[in-house]
Amino acid sequence: MMAKDLRDSNKPIISPEKLAIFQLVDGKIGEISLVKGTLYVHFQTDDEKDLTLVFTNVAGVEMFNIQNAELSKWTVSLNDPFIERARKLSEKHTEELVCYAFWSPWLEEPLMRILASDFEIKTSVGEVNR
Repeated sequence: MMAKDLRDSNKPIISPEKLAIFQLVDGKIGEISLVKGTLYVHFQTDDEKDLTLVFTNVAGVEMFNIQNAELSKWTVSLNDPFIERARKLSEKHTEELVCYAFWSPWLEEPLMRILASDFEIKTSVGEVNR
């Protein structure tokens, strides 16, 4: 389960209920923009709903051919190797960071990883979850 290592950690940052709100199977990522440490990821669900995932206090982003790629799942981790790389390379504090990873159905590595302290999901009508 995507929240297992978060539930088992001493610092529960995200509740499993918050993660369950956002299902991304067969959805696609569109425009991505980083503005003053906040990453905006525009996402279209398989039933064509437009959402914006807003990641705050972003310390790093790693992505490969993510726009318009089919996605199968996303995971959230406190012990992803990307966090360790950020500790070595980033000037930002990494103690409170979580790695959000977006996966393709055909690959064993994520297409995108985001290191951030939190996220929220917004629709064109307003905020869905924080």
